[in-house]
Amino acid sequence: MDQVLGRFDATVIRRYMEEAGIFTALEEKGFAGFDVLVDSAGYALPHALLFGDKGGARFLLLDACVGEATVRRDFFLRRDYAIERPIELAVVHWVREEDPTAAFAADRPALPLQHHPGLGVLRRAFRVIARLAAEAGKDGVVSVPKFFHDAVIFYRSRLFLFLCGTEQGRFEAMIRDLRRLALREASLALAAGCVHDAAGAVVGWAPTYQVFPLSALATAYFHSPQYAEQVAASLNQCRFTCDAAALAGVVEMLKAAPR
Repeated sequence: MDQVLGRFDATVIRRYMEEAGIFTALEEKGFAGFDVLVDSAGYALPHALLFGDKGGARFLLLDACVGEATVRRDFFLRRDYAIERPIELAVVHWVREEDPTAAFAADRPALPLQHHPGLGVLRRAFRVIARLAAEAGKDGVVSVPKFFHDAVIFYRSRLFLFLCGTEQGRFEAMIRDLRRLALREASLALAAGCVHDAAGAVVGWAPTYQVFPLSALATAYFHSPQYAEQVAASLNQCRFTCDAAALAGVVEMLKAAPR
């Protein structure tokens, strides 16, 4: 039987989605006839899939892939933080929720890799994932954000911090230094090589684990003086600039590209 985290089948996930208010929110958008499947055919890990009907057609509305990872004690010891045991995490490798029946508004264009506007149920979906992780005894939920805008959305939800304090400080410096750009533009600038560090080198987007802690053990690490000091040092050290002309060229190229 296909199961998420080796223990949760489609029946359980459907119940948790319903209790999180996902179906109610989707019904308000005109969807009905919901089906939840856990499918591992053709995938490295099982995917939780939510389908719904609208206007006589059937659509995939949500697709999530959650795995597992362990962070060993030596990771923390190298950062001068003593921890009693490894940290066990549920890893969100992939999550997409989108409305295939909607079009993007002129004032809210698509983000990179976004094919349709969102459904507005991402936070509810995360509550389901966090519940699964907690019941599986995990210390936290982790994402590896594919783009800068993904990381910013998670961070601004006040849920996620990068596991490495130095990376968290670098990320916060990016937010500070790219604040004049819209989030879509800042994310595009990093993806297209338009951002430079203080030495003039091109800055790429290569994140690691961004974590929402669940256990007291994980929470204590993020509240520790060691973590705070590493964040502050990196934030103060890092400086970033955007090549506005290069970014404008990328934007124009995308506008001219066939759809």
